Amino acid sequence: RASLGRSRARANAVAVDAAVDSRTQADFDALWAWLKAEGVDVGKVTPALVDDAPGGRGWGLVAAEDIGGGDAVLSIPKSCWMTVDTALESPVGPHVTDEAGWIALALQLLHERAVGPKSKWAAYVAALPTNLEAPLFWTAEEVGALAGTQLLDTAAGYDSYVRGTWTRLKDSVFDVNPQVFPPDAFDEPSFLWAFGILRSRCQDPIDQGATIALVPGLDMVNHSGLSSQTWTLNNGGIASVFGGGGSGGGSVLLRTEKGAKGLLAAGAEVYMNYGPRKIDNQLALDHGFTDAFASRPGYVLGPIAIPESDLNCFDKMDVLEVGGLKEAPSFVLRAFEDPEPELRIFMRLLNLKGEDAFLLEAIFRAEAWGLISEPVSRLNEEEACGTMINGCEEALRGYTTRVEDDRKVAEDTSIGRRARLAARVSMGEKQALTDAMGYFSQIEARLDSMEYYQERRLRSLNLLDKDGNSTYDPFEDTMA
Repeated sequence: RASLGRSRARANAVAVDAAVDSRTQADFDALWAWLKAEGVDVGKVTPALVDDAPGGRGWGLVAAEDIGGGDAVLSIPKSCWMTVDTALESPVGPHVTDEAGWIALALQLLHERAVGPKSKWAAYVAALPTNLEAPLFWTAEEVGALAGTQLLDTAAGYDSYVRGTWTRLKDSVFDVNPQVFPPDAFDEPSFLWAFGILRSRCQDPIDQGATIALVPGLDMVNHSGLSSQTWTLNNGGIASVFGGGGSGGGSVLLRTEKGAKGLLAAGAEVYMNYGPRKIDNQLALDHGFTDAFASRPGYVLGPIAIPESDLNCFDKMDVLEVGGLKEAPSFVLRAFEDPEPELRIFMRLLNLKGEDAFLLEAIFRAEAWGLISEPVSRLNEEEACGTMINGCEEALRGYTTRVEDDRKVAEDTSIGRRARLAARVSMGEKQALTDAMGYFSQIEARLDSMEYYQERRLRSLNLLDKDGNSTYDPFEDTMA
């Protein structure tokens, strides 16, 4: 397993206490004043310190007046966003034309922070947190509590990737252009901070690729798993008349829940959902928390690619495309829920071989995904179940603690909050793996009673009766 702890030993300057927050109400008042000067209607909500407990929600937005259900609480026009386009138009632009969107945006963010009051976004940058809660910024000791978890593997992957990206940029861009990229503003800890800001504050549908953007003000809304509200992209035109705050280039807005559920009294905090289908370890990875009131324990399986050694590799990838899946799809195992149907179908495809491989022939290509959406053969179904059961067992063996141990830590308030978070995530991952293993074990136990492709095919030709017996009569065939 990857080691995030070793990276911590190399860069202790990144590991900080996120409970220390030097921002004040004056910083957020200045942000609100800037937004208002930019033409944003900020009258319905106002920034406030909603939870000052260590690891708490910190700053958020509260209703400045009574707000009705379904009303837009805040709409930020694109002219206020920090985007890939604004990065390309900034002094860093000529040096990032061939870089990924997030890299361009991260470097612009660091540039705006470096120029201070001269920046258009000075008030926004000043209101951003200096210290972040994601595992990428934990101490080596805190990271140790994640031992054996998928969260640790993913966080270590982030750490290695971001540090590697910084090293590449330092050698090829920063050192060559120190007037644009002063070393004290574009050092490794600063680059990690910018990455952490993007991961924690960019929200769907503008959080990936060339559309990634930072949205001042709206990114202050805190998460609640009990909320169903997410950002709504308003691309301008007549729609902007109904959204408010959008003109020309469009806007992004947030509404309250529809109906009585969405009514907000003055002073009540505004919430949104950072990802209605995100599981605990995904929230913990980017934000450093799990939702205490709407826990979603789970485990991300994948990405899983068809092995190149598979004789039918390319045919299977074609079938995946027909089924609307990526060449190497990922699946989310959720505790207390059956796995998504696509996972079971994928496992059949992964194990399709021998006499069953005729379903991969070109004549069946358009309907192959549908054909394997039901059991193909006893051997294929058995191997599909075995792949999942063995995989879950192997993953569970990688954990260093038992569920009982995790539960004790998670419920012990005398232990640090990050250790408790690690225990909750570990417990949730194990539960999801155990549930998935149980699901496929139950299917395995029913193999003898299932109907497979050949039986379904014969029945469709009326060659099998409802009891599975042949309807073929050799006497009638002879007489004919």
